[in-house]
Amino acid sequence: SLERLGVESVDAYMIHWPGVWQNEQYYEGLGDCVEQGLAKCVGVSNHNEKQMRAAHAVLARRGIPLAFNQLQYSLFYNNAEQNGMLAAIRDLDMVLMAYSPLQSGILTGKYSADNIPSGPRGGLYQPVLEKAEPLFEYMRECGAAHGGKTMTQVALNYLICQGNVLPIPGAKSAAQAEEFAGSLGWSLSEAEVDTLRTKGSTLR
Repeated sequence: SLERLGVESVDAYMIHWPGVWQNEQYYEGLGDCVEQGLAKCVGVSNHNEKQMRAAHAVLARRGIPLAFNQLQYSLFYNNAEQNGMLAAIRDLDMVLMAYSPLQSGILTGKYSADNIPSGPRGGLYQPVLEKAEPLFEYMRECGAAHGGKTMTQVALNYLICQGNVLPIPGAKSAAQAEEFAGSLGWSLSEAEVDTLRTKGSTLR
């Protein structure tokens, strides 16, 4: 893979899903990658707390940190806050790498109860969109209070404000990447974060 990429090492390397068995050997393999200079840091993805702590322990024996756990996390899908994962990741001095931070565009303002996504997503999100307007309205208020930030930028900044969360939105254009960058360099207030959390939790 490194040869195909034309690099000597990657910044981050991870196990995407835990295996059914022999996970400890996979975690040792992550350690080998760091020790051999193939990866600068290593992590896991979609690991529950028990699995994550097991990976952390294997690497800790070799003096190698488990840098992150990549999980689905957004204002809409905030299980990591409710099931203790975010707290456990903090306890281990790790980062939660948040995928789907905009919930397939739902948190960008693109959709509403009158404009649902096409295809299967429409049926999935229509009930949510029908009761999401209070959240969306408050996101717009927050954005206006911080110099005209978009709903997208508010949704990403909410995650950044958790302190140990790195959202990884997918950009399909330079304009989207520039909008995502606008979520940096400022912070929602503690009260705004708490209110967003409360309003987001009603959608689940």
